[in-house]
Amino acid sequence: MSAPTRGLEFRSVSVHYDGRAAVTELDLRVAPGEALALVGPSGCGKTTALSLCNAMVRPSQGAVLIDDEDLSQVSDSQLRSLRARMGFIPQDLGLVPNLRVSQNVLSGRLGKQGLLRSVAASLSVRNAEHERALAILDELGIGEKLFHRVDSLSGGERQRVAIARALYQEADYLIADEPLSALDPARARETITLLTEVARAKGLTLLLSMHDIELAREFVPRLVGLRAGRVLFDGPSGELTDEALSELYDLEEEDRVG
Repeated sequence: MSAPTRGLEFRSVSVHYDGRAAVTELDLRVAPGEALALVGPSGCGKTTALSLCNAMVRPSQGAVLIDDEDLSQVSDSQLRSLRARMGFIPQDLGLVPNLRVSQNVLSGRLGKQGLLRSVAASLSVRNAEHERALAILDELGIGEKLFHRVDSLSGGERQRVAIARALYQEADYLIADEPLSALDPARARETITLLTEVARAKGLTLLLSMHDIELAREFVPRLVGLRAGRVLFDGPSGELTDEALSELYDLEEEDRVG
């Protein structure tokens, strides 16, 4: 019997929405601790690919595996456990704006603690959980915002709260869908620096979707270029030539998928 394959793997994965292909025959393996960015034009399938990682989207064909566990074959409790290993940062960050930073960060343990324990922790101001949350926020440079409401924060500070929530979750994977899209150039560079440095320091597997090709080339070692749901490029960021880039983004409107 062969040894289990560690990491995340897509095996000939296709996803269809209303008869249209969002991802087609995606074969991809991401090793533990690797940093990878999905690039390509809007509608090429990046968000769908990331959503497959924690079974928010299910394959129409093929399989998605974490450490050789097929997400479509595991029990509900096993799926919850696997999802708890995925620190997912959606495009809208998924924060509750009228709650405090501390409450948003503590919600990162819902998958491991359960609802009642997480709520109890969020209501108790002086406890070890708040100390852990504060330590993470301090690492990210916003410890003083622990008891501020999220809707009082800047865009860059909200990004850091979303990252803190994923780190508090003690996830093995940090997955961010277009984390730079709402930021100005300076904040975008600051955020991608933070994401890559945190992932490297903690040994996390980092998966991103990105529009900014220059930042992707500079900060992410491996790029996967998608066009109309198919992989057109997969390799070291330094090997994504201008010619390959031109081909990747030379799409007709009718080729684009959701």
